[in-house]
Amino acid sequence: MASDKPTIVLLHGLGATGRVWDSFANTANWSGRVIAPDLRGHGSAQWSDSYSFGAMASDVSDLLEVNEPYVVLGHSMGGGVGAALATGFFGTTPLLLATIGVKLVWTETELAKLPEVAAKPSRLFDDRAGAADWFLKLSGLLGGVDSDSSLVESGIVHVEDGWKVRQDPRSVLVVEGSPPFAQMFSGLLTPVHMSLGEHDPLVSPSDHVDMSTDEPHVFSGLGHNVMVEDPVATWDWFSSLMSPS
Repeated sequence: MASDKPTIVLLHGLGATGRVWDSFANTANWSGRVIAPDLRGHGSAQWSDSYSFGAMASDVSDLLEVNEPYVVLGHSMGGGVGAALATGFFGTTPLLLATIGVKLVWTETELAKLPEVAAKPSRLFDDRAGAADWFLKLSGLLGGVDSDSSLVESGIVHVEDGWKVRQDPRSVLVVEGSPPFAQMFSGLLTPVHMSLGEHDPLVSPSDHVDMSTDEPHVFSGLGHNVMVEDPVATWDWFSSLMSPS
């Protein structure tokens, strides 16, 4: 029997995998369907010749049934993928889009470095520990997640010559060629609610001044990966959006 609750679609950030949502999903204990895919170029997903928010949104749309009601919670890069879904260009739009820690302001220097980063081959490590630390650094989780966790296991792989992360270095190009974020989040067909951690080094409340959305929700005392740092607070906020009083 189909659930009368919308499907929750959880979209991870750059460098991470869908397993970043494990503690959040356990906290939510949602009786409906929950999807937390590895986005292209990450984890178990295939690498690609093309990385864009639209391409990733198309991949996510393929996981949904026709006219399946769903809501999206996207972290960092995943928020951009959620915005693409909310354009209506990739099938049914979500009932709501919530984001965490989307980096809205990119300097010319940061954008200019992306092709250089993308061109570098995957780093090869002699042991698992080196690859695990590199994965945690790339995903912004270093110091917050144990290196022996299942999340780390989903992001690294043992190959013939050693260990490496599963992320395609070219996936950083998802940002290249996208419109400014204020424009990308404007005119969407879905209500949008943004948030960030108080101590997130990548984004601040002042970065939202030019956004068409309301002021962002700020998670007190938290950093970039709030759904890992405090899944209860994250679920309380997100569930309140789904069931406004």
